[in-house]
Amino acid sequence: MPSGFRDYGPRDAIARQKMIEKIRTTFERFGFDPMETPAVERTEVLTGGEATAGKIIFGVRGSEEKEEDPDGRASKSLRFDLTVPLARFLAANPDIPKPFKRYQIGNVWRGERAKAGRYREFMQADIDIVGAKSSEADAEIIAVMYEALSALGAGDMEIRLNSRETAFQMLDTRDVPRERQLKTLIEVDKREKLPKEKWWGLISDTSGMDRDTTATYITELEGECPALVEKLREAIVRCGVPESTLRYDGTTVRGLAYYTGMIFEITLRDAPEVGSVVAGGRYDGLSARFSPLDLPAVGASIGVDRLFAALEKLGKIQKKETNAQVLILNLIEGEGEYVKIAQELRSAGIATVVYLGDDRAFQAQLAYAVKKEIPYVVIYGEEEERKGVVQIKNLATREQTEVAREKIVEYFAK
Repeated sequence: MPSGFRDYGPRDAIARQKMIEKIRTTFERFGFDPMETPAVERTEVLTGGEATAGKIIFGVRGSEEKEEDPDGRASKSLRFDLTVPLARFLAANPDIPKPFKRYQIGNVWRGERAKAGRYREFMQADIDIVGAKSSEADAEIIAVMYEALSALGAGDMEIRLNSRETAFQMLDTRDVPRERQLKTLIEVDKREKLPKEKWWGLISDTSGMDRDTTATYITELEGECPALVEKLREAIVRCGVPESTLRYDGTTVRGLAYYTGMIFEITLRDAPEVGSVVAGGRYDGLSARFSPLDLPAVGASIGVDRLFAALEKLGKIQKKETNAQVLILNLIEGEGEYVKIAQELRSAGIATVVYLGDDRAFQAQLAYAVKKEIPYVVIYGEEEERKGVVQIKNLATREQTEVAREKIVEYFAK
């Protein structure tokens, strides 16, 4: 398997799907509607002229090699997030009623170096509100994410808030040239990844500020909450998010260039080593890349794989081998009644498996049920066939109950 990719076996996949379903339910409870976009987009759509984005995309080369540019770059690439495809979709569908509230859950790909906890293929769960520029829209995005994590039992959270507007203003007042500002903010965002002295040096070198100016800048970053962020904090609290979870952090600036206003990250206080599990912000104007439309927009993304790892560390993930609830033992060769029983149970919404292995031994089939953690087995052998009954064994309690053949569905319905 290529580096940076991984499999999910049934134990992980079942637990992961249950987690995703809780996230989906929360999104829909707030009125967000589902949408999907292709995994592959035109490279120029994804990069939008951003050099940073161009470094992390996976090019896709098909039979139409003529579509590659003279420099050998692929004309199509795998999406690296779900936001740029959304902007492209809205430009192609300008008549969609606004505000437009959508969610999308899907895989994205980044050509970064694989390392512990960082993969090249991973899943994101996004929500976005397009066509609303109020702080109430910003606050709702954060409230939805808080509710989704709460539904998963994520525990105590820290929601770090900042504003790109404020971040640029701080650099403007120190006469940092515009062409250096975004690169400076990218270095600012590395505070938790670097030793303090190296972090200071990178900010100073990238911005062109001298040591003293850099010192006052960092003091301001770590200082009191600016008025713009305080207004946002008040709106978030009105949405039901506890004030104790909110913290202004001037060093939270997010790496992608399309952010224009509010930005935030959520970490779990009981699993800080995992890093942020949710991040997002306001990205007004992204749609203008693709059409005359210049729509205000705000959104956020859950890193599904990272959140799964964090919840697993916190003991919040319950794993099991299968979704099957019943195993029908296959004790009589050629007995068509097994399939009939299975069809009856499945029609009643009970996930049922007929044992299809070659081993007809009772103990071998029972051992299979135990290994698969299937809670019930149905026993229908020659004696049960003669009496018109089935034996139902609860593998958790080891209790065995005799039930009339025609009342098997009724038994499980209870």
